[in-house]
Amino acid sequence: MISLIQKIRQRGVLNSFEIVFNRIVPVWLFRFSVGDVLELDVDRLRDKHTQAEPDTLRFERVTEPTRRANLRAVTWNSVPEATTHEDMGYAITTVDDNHTIVGGVWCARDSFMENNLGFRIALAANQGWIYCAYVSTSLRGMGAYQRLLAFATHDVKPRGYDRLLVVIQPWNKASMHVHQKYSHHKVGRIVVIRILRLCLVFGTGGLTQDKYWTTRSFESPVVFEIA
Repeated sequence: MISLIQKIRQRGVLNSFEIVFNRIVPVWLFRFSVGDVLELDVDRLRDKHTQAEPDTLRFERVTEPTRRANLRAVTWNSVPEATTHEDMGYAITTVDDNHTIVGGVWCARDSFMENNLGFRIALAANQGWIYCAYVSTSLRGMGAYQRLLAFATHDVKPRGYDRLLVVIQPWNKASMHVHQKYSHHKVGRIVVIRILRLCLVFGTGGLTQDKYWTTRSFESPVVFEIA
């Protein structure tokens, strides 16, 4: 009971309700989603990576197919593999066991598809999209995810990605706290209402879109661009 209360406090009541709701109600039937798009402070994150002290955690960019499949499973990455095969995956392991992945995150390039919500983010050549972050419960509260994000940023910037973006639900207190700490500013907000096949999609702020609804979420999604 105490553990449940602690989880609700960490996540926030609305985020906890959303998790339960989404487990009960099928995605094809109904979804309501709100996400704030934040631009991360790449230089600050790279500085954090440079200043990190050695410890028992290891960070790596995952390239081997079997290892990538393992990372997808650990991070609950359900984004269609056909649209993510070029994405960069980053994993946390430990010094004592560098085979078992205990956390990870993904960085999309070119575009990112939210198939169930009916929209796609079209990324510029220098933009990366952070998604599907996960850290084992045993590492939470120790700064492991911040260090993973710093490692990923240190790796992607020399590859030409000097703008990193992420979407966070405003009621996800823990995730919002971490990402706001390392963000430049809020770019805008994405709101989606899905009823059966109809997806109503709205963006604000620095987001531009080609339309406001679709009934073919995979074949013809609403396309966002970020200024």
